[in-house]
Amino acid sequence: MSEAEAHSPNRHPLGQSVEFRVAAKLENLAVVRTLVTALTTLEDLDLDAVADLRLAVDEACTRLIRCSTPDATLVIGVVPHVSELVITASAPCMDEDILRPGTFSWHVISSLTDEVTVFHNGVEVADQGRVFGITMTARRLVSNT
Repeated sequence: MSEAEAHSPNRHPLGQSVEFRVAAKLENLAVVRTLVTALTTLEDLDLDAVADLRLAVDEACTRLIRCSTPDATLVIGVVPHVSELVITASAPCMDEDILRPGTFSWHVISSLTDEVTVFHNGVEVADQGRVFGITMTARRLVSNT
């Protein structure tokens, strides 16, 4: 996040951020979907937005799990802001090609969210690869009342 974004009134964190960790295994996707659904519902998003985010996070986590190192941990963060909700998912990966524009997964995630970006920390951990992640942003509907 740039310094201008950090000081923007719309980027001001609203409420509490939540982070949870699960083993990077496909069988844990049900837990991730359940927690993301609960957290986005608590953020007072409409049911369509909740369903879209659940599917986007599921696709992002599936991509990360398939590229992750053995015994990796998947980290999911949910950060509410005044005008948007930002969800990140990351894991140590051996393959750098976790999500590219034009792929099916990119199309799914970008269709279900307002913004999607891919990041990596650049630090290589011995036998664990580098941490790669996907950030998904859903903008809140603004009421004119």
